[in-house]
Amino acid sequence: MNVPDSEKSQRNGFGQLTWFFVFAYVAHGLASQFGLVAQPMQFFMMEQLGLTAAEISAYLSVMMLPWVLKPLYGMLCDFVPLFGYRRKSYLVLANAISAAALVAMAFATSTVAIVGALLAAAVGVAASTAVASGLAAEAGANDGRSSHYFSLQSFCYYAALLISSLAGGYLCHTLSPTASLTVAAAVAAVPPLIVSVLAALMLKEEKAQFNKPVLVATIQSLRSVTRSRVFWMVVLFIWLWDFSPSFGVPLYFYESKTLGFSQGFIGQLGAWNAVGMMVGALVYRLWFGRQGMNHQLCYAITAGVASTLGFLLLSSAFSAIVLELCRGVANMVAVLVIYSLAAKVCPPRAAVSMMAVLIAVKNLATEVATFIGGYLFTVVFDNQLAPLVVVAAGVTALCAFLVPFLRVNNQAEDDQNKS
Repeated sequence: MNVPDSEKSQRNGFGQLTWFFVFAYVAHGLASQFGLVAQPMQFFMMEQLGLTAAEISAYLSVMMLPWVLKPLYGMLCDFVPLFGYRRKSYLVLANAISAAALVAMAFATSTVAIVGALLAAAVGVAASTAVASGLAAEAGANDGRSSHYFSLQSFCYYAALLISSLAGGYLCHTLSPTASLTVAAAVAAVPPLIVSVLAALMLKEEKAQFNKPVLVATIQSLRSVTRSRVFWMVVLFIWLWDFSPSFGVPLYFYESKTLGFSQGFIGQLGAWNAVGMMVGALVYRLWFGRQGMNHQLCYAITAGVASTLGFLLLSSAFSAIVLELCRGVANMVAVLVIYSLAAKVCPPRAAVSMMAVLIAVKNLATEVATFIGGYLFTVVFDNQLAPLVVVAAGVTALCAFLVPFLRVNNQAEDDQNKS
């Protein structure tokens, strides 16, 4: 049977975009401050600089600033074409910046230079993810494959984090704090450089020009959405979900200092969490994405509260593995539900900008939680993890009160994948 040329072109475009997301999100998982350099950076700050959990949390919260600025990157690529393109050019530039910053970090000799290079790399990765997330929302609006794109992105990202966790733990276990950070930064510089080249070669995009009437129409569309009660309910839900101060630096300190886990094993725990994330992406792809939005939210909240409270049982290596695996599944399902929810309130012509705004809310909540979690753990709870776990679970449980107000387009078929 002959396939129409238009259908062939659509299939080719879908396949090409799918492969680009695979490469891009593997690179994001390796090159971000949550990836290959994450554990070496904390190891360096804890051992080489002798910082406390509160001090490290403060540094890491500052490093989240580039992620909070994602709406700026989104608006730039929505409104201001770069070299004639609204997507491709920004992806090339953002990944090139990340690669250059990580190379500079590998050769840096002072703490200020290392932190500055990591901030620059974070700008590049955050900008790249902003454009890629908006591209997925935009493509999903056209072909109905939103859940496919988001689950694929998440699966690839956390597959890369799995590799990063194992490699980062190995580097910290075998090398000095300075050497482990240097090697991690040098290796992490390669993937974004590759993606920069692939973006130029693989992405097909029509040239665009700055158009004032389109800009005005887009701004009006954004203003219309921000006047919606549902939009602000989505913002509040995202904030509460990601305000989880019990993990990150406090958990790292508790496992290192209190439970006496080795750096290598802590890296393996990160890998187990990434495995859970990958499983969660598959579960969402095969089942969750086919449920109504309200059902998805209820399941995600229940799983999130249960997986958080489970850390009250953290006492051994085996319990740590089980808990990280379960936390990964629950978090991945929640992330994809949130992304699908956010995509539903994205207005026409401004998908990147609106997705960037909502993800910035997510990142800002994480940043504030990182700082407060380190402070509570060190100053208020005297390096005890249990009360911090209860606080985090309580905040997540509050999300349940918002579900009745999140009645966006609730048809499950909008999120189903097309085979």
